[in-house]
Formats: sequence, C-alpha cells, structure tokens
Amino acid sequence: MFTYRYRELSVALSKKGEYRAALARELRLHPEEIFNLQVERFSLDSRRKGDPRWSYNVIFDLKREVRATGNHAKGLVAATRDKESLETDPQKSTVAMPGHVDVIGAGPSGLWAALHLLRKGFSVDLYEQGKCVEERFRDIRRFFVDRKFNAYSNVLFGEGGAGAFSDGKLNTRTRNLFVEQVLHDMVDFGVDESVVTFAKPHIGTDRLVLLLRKMRAEIAKLGGRIHFSTTLEDIEIKDGRIAAIQLRDVSAPSTAHWQPCEALVLAVGHSARSIYEMLHARGAALESKAFAMGVRVEHPQQLINMRQLGLNVDTKLTGSAEYFLATPTLNKTSSAYSFCMCPGGVLVPCASEPGTLATNGMSYSRRNGPFANGAIAVPIAASEKLFGGLEFQRKIESDAYAVGGKNYAAPAQSIKAFLAHREDKSLPKSTYPCGLVQSNLWDWMNKTICKSLAEGFQNFDKKIPGFIEEGLIVAPETRTSSPLRMSRNNETLESVNTRGLFVLGEGAGYSGGIVTSAADGVRLAHYAKKESL
Repeated sequence: MFTYRYRELSVALSKKGEYRAALARELRLHPEEIFNLQVERFSLDSRRKGDPRWSYNVIFDLKREVRATGNHAKGLVAATRDKESLETDPQKSTVAMPGHVDVIGAGPSGLWAALHLLRKGFSVDLYEQGKCVEERFRDIRRFFVDRKFNAYSNVLFGEGGAGAFSDGKLNTRTRNLFVEQVLHDMVDFGVDESVVTFAKPHIGTDRLVLLLRKMRAEIAKLGGRIHFSTTLEDIEIKDGRIAAIQLRDVSAPSTAHWQPCEALVLAVGHSARSIYEMLHARGAALESKAFAMGVRVEHPQQLINMRQLGLNVDTKLTGSAEYFLATPTLNKTSSAYSFCMCPGGVLVPCASEPGTLATNGMSYSRRNGPFANGAIAVPIAASEKLFGGLEFQRKIESDAYAVGGKNYAAPAQSIKAFLAHREDKSLPKSTYPCGLVQSNLWDWMNKTICKSLAEGFQNFDKKIPGFIEEGLIVAPETRTSSPLRMSRNNETLESVNTRGLFVLGEGAGYSGGIVTSAADGVRLAHYAKKESL
C-alpha cells in the first residue's frame, strides 16, 4: 500500500464534500482505487473573484504507485501516517502539583485546565466572578436596555470568558497537539466536526452557549466544583510560595474569607485589571508588554461579499465574506491591521469597569446579519511604566464614555468624515445597541493612533473599494490583548517568582483567542503530575 498527500485539491463551490470524485479525476483513477481517504484541512479559495472554490488537503492510500508528473498531479506528494502524540511527549507529567488545584476564571484556559486536570485525577475547585452563561445572557440583554452596568456579569466576565460573546473564531496560526486536543474536545461536546479540518472555523455565540453547558456538566460529572459569582480578592505568599487565597461572594462584601491554597491557576482573562494590581502589590512578577488599540469599523456585508468573493456568488454556499488587512504606516514606524473581523455580526459595548467604554464585535453561527464589523488596530509599544499601558487604555475608555454622554452610547464617525477631520451631520445605520453619538475622533483620541488609522483606511480602500465611502467608525477598540504579562516559566507555566502559582491564557499574556487560551489549559494539565505524599 502506498500513502500520498494531495494539496490544494480544487472542488466546485456547489460540490462541497465531493473530494473523492475530484481526487479521482485529478489522478485519473477510479474512485474505488482510493482507500483510507481523510481530509486534513480545507478552506475557501476566493483568489479568483466570481469563482470561489473549495480547496482540500487530503491523505489517502493506493495499492499501486503513481508518479507526480503533469499538471494533474502537481499537488501530489508521497506521505506517511506517522503522527506525534501527546502520549509520547517527554514533558508529559513532569510538573509536580498537589492533588487539589484551585482555578480562577471560567474562560477557555480555566475551563480546559479544570477539565483535563480532573481527567488526570486531580481535585478541582473552579471560581468565576461572573454568572453561568444563561444568566449572563440575561444580564447583558438587560444592560442594553437599562444601561446599568454589572461589573461582574457582562460581555467580558462570566462563564466562557470574553470569547463567549464574540464571533467564536477557532482558527489559529498555532496548530499544535494542544490545539488539536481542544478542537476534538469541542466536537465531543457537540460542535460540528468540521472545526477540526476547516482552516477558519468559527462557532458563533449561540453554539458556544450549548458547548459551555455540556462542558459544565462534564466537569461536574468528573467531580469538579464550579463556584459562580465568587471573586478572588487577595492571595497570601509565604517564602515565595502561594499559601492562601481570599474569596468573596460578589453580592456580599462581608463574605470575604481566607482558605489554604497550595496550587492556584490564574486564568482570569486580559480585562481582570484588579488581579494585575493585586498581584503587583503581593510581589508576583509582572512585566509590561506591547498590545494594540484602535476602533471598530462597520460596513454593509453586501459590500464585503462583492469585493471579496465577486459578483453573483451565492453566499449561502460560501458564508459571508471576511477580510484580513494590514499595511505599514507613519513611514513604516507603525502599522494598521484588521483584527477579530465578524462577518454578518453586530457591535457590542464591552466595559469591565464603571465609567469606561470599549467596543467589540460578535456574531451568531449563521453569520447572516446585514452588516460586517472588524477592529482596525494600531500596535502600542510596551510602556516603560509597569501599568502605563493599562493607564493608556483607561484614559481612552473613560474619554469615550464621557464623549458618548456617560450612558454607553458610543462615539462614531464615518470614515469619510474622519479623514476630513470633521464631525458628521448624520450617521448611517449601525448594529450597536446602545446608540451612537456624532463625534470627531481627532478631538479626543490619541493623535498618533488617529494618524495611523487614517493611512490604514486609505490603503484598505485600494484593496476593498468602498471601504472609505461606506465605512462607519465606532470607537474605541481597546481590548485586543493585555498590556501586561504575568511572568512565567514556559516549561512549567508557573510564575517565575511564586511557586504554586500557575498563570494561563490571555490574562497571563501568553495567548490570543479562544483556542490558544484553551490550549494553554490543556498544556498545564498535560505537564501536571500529582506530588508524591
């Protein structure tokens, strides 16, 4: 038996899934000659405008040898089915941990750490300052109506973390064994199995809710205890080791209590600012890091579909079109780039503190809304001051809150008016649920960010004509990543100066997005072994 891999096997848009027949045609074989055919990766190839096609990478066996000659076999290479496995990883079970672990944060990294630690026989208590996802949904909808901010249950905090109210993107540049494990776990919890092989998979907020319910049930089944509406107030460090934690019911300040802790996993997300400040006060190692800020832009989805896919393409077959844009700016000393683009999505306010405003985008699984939105971000260098980046974020967010009327309306400006440094007389329709306020962003946003954005928009309009003419800015987008990092040993994921303190995910400054954050949790559990008594 001979094993081969075929890359970029082209399949017509309307023939999705019919890769066996396409492969047989390419190799001039009968379909029954192809054995053990598996899809390794597939994607939408839209390079030919007006004629997008599916592109598959497949692996298969043949009883006879074929030669890679001629145009029909340009993607054919000999292959093996040897695969690395987490089971043979020499780092497996090399980090000694006590039998009981406290996990703070029920976002992706915390949930997956808890799940896999439980599967290895550890006892786990998982603490989340927000609510379960069903109650969190109700709180967010209520906020859109009454504008009464709940600091513990909102778009950023609660079961599922910030990713639960996002586009639910699962694509990542890092496709390692930990990422593969996360994707397979998701399939086990009811997500469509295509997330394992599709190059740019997404779930959508509606399906993430279902996944979270099943995951919660599995954690409970394994003996894990989840404590919602419980926040970490403080930690005690003795002789360089975590010794105790102070927890509190968020609705009752008088309930704060201390309890012993030998192993603490911090998986708090990049917006848990009070945790950074508390860690610094207690002497845990932190460092300033680069991040990015900018704005959200919104366009008619029809414009993006036409420019990215071409005319007369059935988006019921392709899904709503995306864009990925980047350009150097300010004489190549800076740049502007798109981030977290949400096809057919909606804009949402996302604040983690009273008196501040930031924006984000989310979408549902069908991605069939009439508008597209995406962040256009500008890199911000690491501050010389430890909390300099966090203070910069807060300044822009508090200014936006004030400009918006202190009622969570968002400052907005058409891209045309932004480039002309003028305020709009009126604004187009938007999906933002709390109202828009006409504003000239140059009057209150950082001028360097504005200049970089302006150059970026002009460049993006060359790639997507109409980007300027039909674009609306809703500001600001400040939570692309954390401006701080919890310094850790990357071989153990433990704080560099606090034994027993393990730091994970976006809040620790070592991942970005749902899958890589969850993979950080899998990685910790993979390394962990119970200490000998």
